[in-house]
Amino acid sequence: MPMNEPPLDDLLKVSKNRYVLAIVAAKQARYVTDKINAGLLDDGIKPVSQGLRDIAAGRVKFILPKKGVK
Repeated sequence: MPMNEPPLDDLLKVSKNRYVLAIVAAKQARYVTDKINAGLLDDGIKPVSQGLRDIAAGRVKFILPKKGVK
């Protein structure tokens, strides 16, 4: 797989905020890692790469909190 897969342009279509994408990608990578450790996924995949592919494909949904709400 190429180094820049999925392209950043595809990810920015999901969210314009790169910091939000980084947080969502990290959480999705943790989820993928947990599935690998449970034996549900192949060990050959890299969790961060799979998480980014999931985000670009629209398989991960996230909601941003409203500003000022605690």
